[in-house]
Amino acid sequence: MEYRRLGRTELEVSLVSLGTGGPSRFGQDRGTTPAAARRLVRRALDHGVNLFDTAQGYGDSETLLGQALDGVPRDEYLIATKVSYRDKDERVIAPDEVSRTIDRALRRLDVDVIDVMQIHGLQDEHYDEVIERHLPVLKDAQAAGKIRFIGVTERFTHDPGHDMLRRAIADDHFDTLMVGYSLLHQGAERTVFPAAQAADIGVIIMIAVRRALSIPERLREVIADLVERGQLPDDAVPADDPLGWLVRGDVTSVVDAAYRFVREHDAVDTVLTGTSRPEHLDANVAALLRGTLPASDQRHLREIFGHLEEALGN
Repeated sequence: MEYRRLGRTELEVSLVSLGTGGPSRFGQDRGTTPAAARRLVRRALDHGVNLFDTAQGYGDSETLLGQALDGVPRDEYLIATKVSYRDKDERVIAPDEVSRTIDRALRRLDVDVIDVMQIHGLQDEHYDEVIERHLPVLKDAQAAGKIRFIGVTERFTHDPGHDMLRRAIADDHFDTLMVGYSLLHQGAERTVFPAAQAADIGVIIMIAVRRALSIPERLREVIADLVERGQLPDDAVPADDPLGWLVRGDVTSVVDAAYRFVREHDAVDTVLTGTSRPEHLDANVAALLRGTLPASDQRHLREIFGHLEEALGN
């Protein structure tokens, strides 16, 4: 495993981190069991993965993860979880509910301290209110030793220009940020990464691979739509196999190429992969550790997709 410094937290995190959300939510949407979740987590640990990301809003993921890590020495793994800042009616929750969420996460994960507590999917229109009402609660929990560092994640599908993260970086409230970034959506290279590096904020990558890069039919649909709307020239990529040209040499698949693309930037500290299957995890780890794509392919991907400012990937 390769390890990178997570910004000013000084935590050494594995390049590959295991997420418990995404389409399968740690396998919950596919009928997982605590035993299956444990096998997956132990496989990740065997690979050298040391960062596990979960959330209040991922069903029973916190509990499943806590059970899966039972018996593992606490200094062998790092936990990042999230507080949902809105209720089911889309209203910003009261500060005391944030405090209760932190205590509930500690119980579910069965840990004494959470390494990174993140505000989940913060939208720009709620930014000021959340900073005013919730950030002091997180700071108090940090002072009390319940959490070590404070982070924020974006709602990528609603904020493809990363407006919220740009504000968060400028205000310097957070130690880490989670950003949507893929070979189809490269805007973070311009708007987020340089500023995060200057502020020494840790960068966690999400949505490196979702349906558009793992399901050929979905990728064809995305490319056809971009061409139809004039976002890509007709001849930008082959219509029938848009990214097949990447698969050659030691690049084994489009998914392999997609993971290798996102690991390249100096600002990237760790890349989330979410799965319920150990063999799938094996392949994703292998891709991220295989090294970067050929420089010519990186350049070509930026020439084709680098200008796009849409939330592509799902």
